[in-house]
Amino acid sequence: MREAIRSGEMEGAWVSEEFRADVEAYIAGEITVDELGEHTRKRWASRKEALSHDRGSS
Repeated sequence: MREAIRSGEMEGAWVSEEFRADVEAYIAGEITVDELGEHTRKRWASRKEALSHDRGSS
């Protein structure tokens, strides 16, 4: 996971601190890969919703 993050960053991807924390929890065995995916989907859904609200208020 850490190597994948580094590789993505070298290609210009941005990785949030929240995702990094979730990855560390996954590596430590504190959450499952399914939970990692769920956290990520929820985070993106809330950001997408916030962005759509921001665009609507202009």
